[in-house]
Amino acid sequence: MKSLAGYLLHPKIPTNQEDLRIIDLGAGTGIWAEEIADQYPNATIDAVDISADQFPPESFRSKNTHFWTHNCFEPFPEQYLGKFDVVHARFWLCIVNDDVAKQLFENFVTLLKPGGYLQWVEPLPRTAHVVSRNGGAPAPACEKLVQTWMKPTPLSSYDWVHALPRLFQEFKVQVEVEDKFTNPDRYLPIAAQTFLLGLTEYLYKNPEVEKYQEQLAMEHAGGAFVDVACTFVVGRKLVG
Repeated sequence: MKSLAGYLLHPKIPTNQEDLRIIDLGAGTGIWAEEIADQYPNATIDAVDISADQFPPESFRSKNTHFWTHNCFEPFPEQYLGKFDVVHARFWLCIVNDDVAKQLFENFVTLLKPGGYLQWVEPLPRTAHVVSRNGGAPAPACEKLVQTWMKPTPLSSYDWVHALPRLFQEFKVQVEVEDKFTNPDRYLPIAAQTFLLGLTEYLYKNPEVEKYQEQLAMEHAGGAFVDVACTFVVGRKLVG
């Protein structure tokens, strides 16, 4: 994401204060937290996920990182409330529908100090579209993927992503930045391969997924991909 946006933390977020505390929610492998820890060696970086399965071994973690587990849909422990200068969240789209978005957002905001910053990064489902340089050949698997982005299941609803700035305002987080980025062409094959690898974990559940995976791979090889823009929203928690 740094190469796409040009930053890990938006430059409008102040980082020169003493005892800077940053928390990454939905940390996964911890790659963002580790990169931030390297960029700000005097800061304390918390990395949180519901499971520690993807966390790096302790011997491979930066000295200024702290990894711990928590279900972010539940209230955070009291010792973390109002303690962070920066809360970072990204790619929650895959597990958050409209009916739970506000609860998640409210939980995140409780971690911020007054005047602290929330940075949230998400793909924008409605921007999904096929990019093809295949001589006009049909790309039905890619078209299906576009529809999946917009509504993966009948019960999925992603309006909250496109309304992120409104959520910020609702919870008294003043929007400072709303950036949108599209992928350079050189990233599309890499993103496609990543998605294909992600499909692999579903193969045992549904044999049809393997066929779909093969169709996508063929279309990618022929020069058809799916592109999705991302939004980077930064806000500051109001004081008082």
